[in-house]
Amino acid sequence: MLSTYDLKTEHLRNPLGLDNKSPRFSWKINSDARNMTQNAYQVQASASETFDSILWDSGKVTGRAQRLEYSGPELKSAVRIFWRVKIWDNDGNESAFSEPALFEMGLLNAADWKAKWIEPESEVDPDAYKPAPYIRKEFNVRSGLVSARAYMTARGLYKFYMNGTEGTDHLFTPGFTSYYARLQYQVYDITHLLKEGANAWGILLSDGWWRGSTGVLLKNNFGYKVAFLGQVVLSYDDGSREIIASDGSFTTSSGPLLKSDLKAGEVYDARIDIEGWNTVGFNDADWTAVHVKDYGIDHLVASSLPVRTREEFTPRIIETPNGETVLDFGQNIAGWVEMKLQGDAGTEVVLVHGETLDKNGNFTLSNLEHTGPLNDFQEIHYILNGRSEEVYRPYFTIFGFRYVLLKNVPGKPKPDHFTAFAIYSDMEEAGDFACSNPLINQLVSNSRWSMKSNFMEIPTDCPTRERAGWTGDAQLFARTAADFMNVHAFYEKWLADLAAEQFPSGAVGSTVPQVLGFHSVDEYERVVKNANDPLLAMLASTKPGEPGYLDGSAGWGDAAVIAPWTMYLCYGDQSILERQYDSAKAWVEYMKTNAENDSDHYKDAAYYHNDTDGEPDAKFIWDTKFHYGEWLEADIDHSPEQMGAEIQTRMFKGDPLTATAYYGYSTRLLSEMAAVLGKREDAERYAKLHEKIKRVYNKYFIPENGLIQEGRQAPLVRTLAFGLAGEDRKQAMADRLAELVIEQDYHLNTGFLSTPFILHVLADYGYPDVAYRLLEQDTCPSWLYAVAKSATTIWESWNGISPEGELAYSLNHYSYGAVCNFLFAGVAGIRPVPEQAGYEHFIIKPWIGGTMTHASATHESPYGKIESGWRKTEDGVAYRFVVPANTTATVMLEGSEEDAKRLSADFEQVSYKDGRVTLEVGSGSYHIKPGQPIGYENV
Repeated sequence: MLSTYDLKTEHLRNPLGLDNKSPRFSWKINSDARNMTQNAYQVQASASETFDSILWDSGKVTGRAQRLEYSGPELKSAVRIFWRVKIWDNDGNESAFSEPALFEMGLLNAADWKAKWIEPESEVDPDAYKPAPYIRKEFNVRSGLVSARAYMTARGLYKFYMNGTEGTDHLFTPGFTSYYARLQYQVYDITHLLKEGANAWGILLSDGWWRGSTGVLLKNNFGYKVAFLGQVVLSYDDGSREIIASDGSFTTSSGPLLKSDLKAGEVYDARIDIEGWNTVGFNDADWTAVHVKDYGIDHLVASSLPVRTREEFTPRIIETPNGETVLDFGQNIAGWVEMKLQGDAGTEVVLVHGETLDKNGNFTLSNLEHTGPLNDFQEIHYILNGRSEEVYRPYFTIFGFRYVLLKNVPGKPKPDHFTAFAIYSDMEEAGDFACSNPLINQLVSNSRWSMKSNFMEIPTDCPTRERAGWTGDAQLFARTAADFMNVHAFYEKWLADLAAEQFPSGAVGSTVPQVLGFHSVDEYERVVKNANDPLLAMLASTKPGEPGYLDGSAGWGDAAVIAPWTMYLCYGDQSILERQYDSAKAWVEYMKTNAENDSDHYKDAAYYHNDTDGEPDAKFIWDTKFHYGEWLEADIDHSPEQMGAEIQTRMFKGDPLTATAYYGYSTRLLSEMAAVLGKREDAERYAKLHEKIKRVYNKYFIPENGLIQEGRQAPLVRTLAFGLAGEDRKQAMADRLAELVIEQDYHLNTGFLSTPFILHVLADYGYPDVAYRLLEQDTCPSWLYAVAKSATTIWESWNGISPEGELAYSLNHYSYGAVCNFLFAGVAGIRPVPEQAGYEHFIIKPWIGGTMTHASATHESPYGKIESGWRKTEDGVAYRFVVPANTTATVMLEGSEEDAKRLSADFEQVSYKDGRVTLEVGSGSYHIKPGQPIGYENV
């Protein structure tokens, strides 16, 4: 049996509204043969699903590639294309053509947009919450309608309705981007929502990220007024088309949604009756005309992943010691609550959303209040109309919560009156890990849930307090994110915004899109004039378009290099390197410029008075600018006062040790990017620069005994993980690291940047037993401490809930969950290799240890599902692994020379070294049991 499946275009299934004129195709292979490889493929594209009008035929192309770009006739706006693929394998078998996939192009030319920007508001108060504008238009549809498409976007957020029915399950459209440079629009097939004759189009707008709360303090970050742009295209069986476009004929009014802010929440007064506002025949005589504006369309881009509601949760209702009624949904999520209510008109029901109870068991938001009291935060206010049972779910707001405080709910609340919905970008599940240790399994669940909670449109730090796209968090978790979910399209979109917002100097913002500074010049000038809050005044000290004091930090700005390289490593799609290369190069050049600048603070350091081969050593040490550094190390005071003082110190002193390490690491990765892209001169240039940085780093930062910084694990981890240590110093450093961990009774003192690597480094340098002891530690600070405290997500701080019950910081930050990559790539041993990225060839090298008696992982690669598992038995360790069709693997199993001899009867390439038996294998399912013949299964 030979067939293809899971056809995708632009990494998506059957997408509508693409703007890449050479879309990327990919597929997977089903085969019942072992050692199967694809010898050739053929792709056809057609204007019809029956393929009776083929536009492009690749012909039979020799090779193993399972992805290619469309290279047929130029694609036009709104055209729908079907495509299919067939393959030939290494045994000469030929598959049938696959079931067709489809894609549809968006509006590729400015002339295709007939719509005008329409603005429903006149004067607005920048400091006040605004009611959501309702907009409507009626239009006619002739007989013979074949298809109808809607193209829409907004400054703010929008929902739309056709004849009273909501037009899509996509949420928070048009999404969060760097609006001035890249504003997404969506395309919808609305044929089924229309009827012959009169039809009604309704639009509801809200603040969203455009003018709503962003970051810690900012509002109106992009503008003061919301606006809408949209058109409906009707295609008839006689070949004609009609376009109903947003213009001055649309009317607007306010309605029951009196306030809608992403963080603050919503106020909905159900007594305000505009029933039928989005249906035909509604009396809108007292509605007003919209204002037509010219905001341009040159910055419009096609959208990628939609946001949707996903898992549902029913609560347990608890009465707290202080007499309050609280819903406990059992899982910390980002989402909203749908509620059913019945009571007297005018009753105002309030829901307040939070992550935890305090040590006395009462509802609290205190863990999120270190930047000040939280007033008007994560609240729903619903005012009943009193007519019958009322159902409400929020429109344009999302909260981070496990617990919901109920106020003024009529009657006795029942669990089935409340349903929580998790909401995040529509990424496919890609991987899972399970083992004999239930605490580790819960850690995996916690990490995945923190990812889901924070991967809504952009990779945020937390779904509560800030919701900011911190670049450091996003880069350090990228590898683990790809273990859990298919995140290629998600990161590709976010990285495009990173490049769009990159400063002319090459500096990268600490947050993308920027929420530590202003986009709107008008709001910047208004805040500068009126700022009283010291933190707001600091943010206002930088003009829009200029980097602030906290931007351009090592480890954060390196997202420009590390994140695209990680996506290439995991998915094998070279185009992400092509798209992001200029951005990555600009960041490395920014580091280079800053390293070459002298620091007054370090002018007496030895590296300012020595040179190598005529070049000053100081040129290769980055000792200028502010850097966050390791950030939130486990044994350092994290009080707001201390953190503020530390930031002030770092503004003056920088952090040469951390910054220089990232300078070296990103320079090497940039060289490897250049080599992949065939940029030979750049590859050689940055490889040489990397070697110079590495030489100087070893000379000044690594003593002969290997201990870089007394008592600190992070510098050792970082140096070894980044390949910066000279061969003569590597093992000494690893030995010192293991000693530190043991001295600290198998506890961590790393922070955000180095924690993802510490277990890998320990295991790879001969200390897997120490790595396992550290992994399975369950007292603070450790990964399992939070699990032991009943956490359902990853905490921002190691002691988010102290042993005494004191609360600190967000309880839903994914950063420390990056340890889960060790479970996939270390414990189960599934590892991609750069030379054949995307798992075309990969390594399986599991580490056996700790209290675990068995462990296994699955990962849905671009080629199919990879599996790796092991189990301890009385006779030794039994292994099972699965290699997908058209891939190969190097399998490195713990064993003896006798095992190698035994397995050589079944495998052609077997070797033994340092306690590992290495096998080179092709596709298939394999069982290796101690002392028994190899077991095979077909995939």
